[in-house]
Amino acid sequence: MTERGRAWVMGLGLVLLMPLVAVALSLGSPRLADTVTWGSALGVVATVLMALVVVLVSRVRGLTRLLGVELGNNVHRRLGVASAAFTLAHVVAAVLSSPRGPALLDPFAVGPSMQAGIAATALMVAGGLVLPRLSARRYGQVARVHAVLGVLVFLLVGGHIWLLGNIGENPLVGVSGAALAAVMLAVLLQRWVVRPALRRGAHLVTAVRPESATTSTIVLAPGERPLATLPEPGQFVWLRLRRLPVAEEHPFTVAASTRSGVLELTVRDQGPFSGGLIDLEPGTPVWVDGPHGAFVPADRSDPRDGGLVLIAGGVGVTPIMSILRAHAAAADPRAHSLLLAEREGEALFASEILALSRRLDLAVLRTGGRRLDPSMLRAVMPTDVPQSHQYFVCGPPPLVGAAIDGLGRLGVPAGAITTERFG
Repeated sequence: MTERGRAWVMGLGLVLLMPLVAVALSLGSPRLADTVTWGSALGVVATVLMALVVVLVSRVRGLTRLLGVELGNNVHRRLGVASAAFTLAHVVAAVLSSPRGPALLDPFAVGPSMQAGIAATALMVAGGLVLPRLSARRYGQVARVHAVLGVLVFLLVGGHIWLLGNIGENPLVGVSGAALAAVMLAVLLQRWVVRPALRRGAHLVTAVRPESATTSTIVLAPGERPLATLPEPGQFVWLRLRRLPVAEEHPFTVAASTRSGVLELTVRDQGPFSGGLIDLEPGTPVWVDGPHGAFVPADRSDPRDGGLVLIAGGVGVTPIMSILRAHAAAADPRAHSLLLAEREGEALFASEILALSRRLDLAVLRTGGRRLDPSMLRAVMPTDVPQSHQYFVCGPPPLVGAAIDGLGRLGVPAGAITTERFG
């Protein structure tokens, strides 16, 4: 991430944490303590956690580059659970402290502010109970419903706070809350209005190149307004077939990119969406959002630095190919070891990997349909200090888990391993 990106992320984090600091200072202040109850403090914490969740799913590129896919998803889930817990604690505290008791939750007996809060809580609980139980094959629909519900809940919470009308009683909380609201509004407008309106990321399909019986590479040429930033090796983009931001979209790793903005995405036919991509005709417009992700090697080209151990399963080879192509073009002198866990009879990019091995210090081991085992990992391990190398593992969860466990047994520290799971 650039220094500008780090500064932007730090500034965003500061704005998000300001309301929590304001509440803590208010609780310890003789003059402001009466303006903050423990119930309202719980509500502020829940609101900040909701804001963090919304930011994480709004594809702020600085955050996606910093956290990556897996860590970002894990943080998102944990923050969502924590936000729901603090919200329920806030509701319980409000009911216990109110002379109306449980009647406070009757939407027909309260004002607009409480109605907005009740609606937000009901949507949060309903989404948390229903969405995780829906079929994984409905990923696109579930993701869109999840995003819409999340934004709606946050807006209802904002309405609940605004309509209460007591923000001005505490200037610390009021000012920090207003700053948070302004930042969140800017993030939502950028994600759902500005980017679609600018038509940023519009591309045209120029070719569909078969790689195997079930896998093809989609070649995309940039339109009038290409991506503002070219992908780094190992990053991914979100792809949708319609301009509307609520259209179904899926993430795909960029297998290759050029300075002119041409992208190559290698896709396996595993469902209606990916199967439909393979059938696209040249000239079909598509839209991409990105680049995102942290599956990117550190920029170290000194041969005395540690090399790279790359482990891929199936189409998990796609980001690995992006890395190898970029390093070959840069004449990277470091040692590269590639372990490919493949289906029997499927050797993706076989001829190109052979050509890359002539341009790079690259050793390749293919499993040939066999299950990943410790002997294979030992075969691709460096003969010198393993801690000095970078390790990248991409593929389905069972393979990634087996690779992490095996590398750990061979003395590789967890901090040296970067992973990306799919499926």
